Amino acid sequence: MFNVLLDPLPDEWHGYNIDTDFQTGIQISQCMVDEEFSVRDRILMATVLLFPEAHPTDYKELLDAINWFLNGWREKIEFKQQGNGRKAEKKKEVPSMDFDIDQWRIYAAFLLQYRINLNTERLHFWVFMGLLANLEECVFTNVVKIREQKINPKMSKEEKEHLIKVKEAFKIQKEA
Repeated sequence: MFNVLLDPLPDEWHGYNIDTDFQTGIQISQCMVDEEFSVRDRILMATVLLFPEAHPTDYKELLDAINWFLNGWREKIEFKQQGNGRKAEKKKEVPSMDFDIDQWRIYAAFLLQYRINLNTERLHFWVFMGLLANLEECVFTNVVKIREQKINPKMSKEEKEHLIKVKEAFKIQKEA
């Protein structure tokens, strides 16, 4: 398990050099969810971005490398009771942010809270994601909360209508 307080940030995967820049990580994240391309093409694009030089040739190894790069900075594991033992399951996440749609909210949050200009600074993708995940309350985090908030049956009619209205205003939808 990786610990940013103890371990150097990785710049290679299984002996292959990787491009660790946060902008590369964002591009990989975007291409992995781009439904205009086949899964095979997404993996190919992510491979070209992640490995500036040589790269593994085994498809499963490439998938492992991409998954590790995108998620290695965190471990979100929940334990569910199963009989006498415990079983680890990865928590499924519903997208509540988008690097294109939320770009200015993220940029402003980093500038205000960390004094980091994301247009000029170079950060390791894992550092960027760690900082993003730990932003204090701001416009970006408030929008994410709205997107994630569930409509509670106990809400008044007005509260439900208001939540539906603001969720629609901040809905993640890509241009056609």
